[in-house]
Amino acid sequence: MLELKVPPLILFNIFAAAIILPADFPIRLDNEGFLVGVLLVAIAMAIALLATMTFKRAKTTVNPYSFDNVNTLVTSGVFGYSRNPMYLAMALALLGIGFIVGKVVLAVLVVMGFVSYLTKFQILPEERLLAGLFGSEYHQYCQQVRRWV
Repeated sequence: MLELKVPPLILFNIFAAAIILPADFPIRLDNEGFLVGVLLVAIAMAIALLATMTFKRAKTTVNPYSFDNVNTLVTSGVFGYSRNPMYLAMALALLGIGFIVGKVVLAVLVVMGFVSYLTKFQILPEERLLAGLFGSEYHQYCQQVRRWV
């Protein structure tokens, strides 16, 4: 069983709130980081969509708690660049949110915490399960593709 009891999407929302709540409102659309933030969020959404589509094409689950339904090791598409593109997308979106609300330094710190927490409590347990399911095929994939980027 995975160590993380909070689903990653809820965890994302908690970390996003840590960036948004101290922001000044209303958010100025002309702040110097707004367009960078929007671009980062758009890239994050594209990565998440591509990852989800790749999972669907492989007819395997996108649910990080449904390992009974994992039937294929997905290594193509965005999974050829990152073993965790959906989590990478969440981290990029958090950074983008920080640019949008003008809290870049805070966002960098929050993203560092998000990546560390998610790696320890979600990704490492997932990796152990995938290694058990796919053995040497998964170990070879780990040698070729980085965990995050």
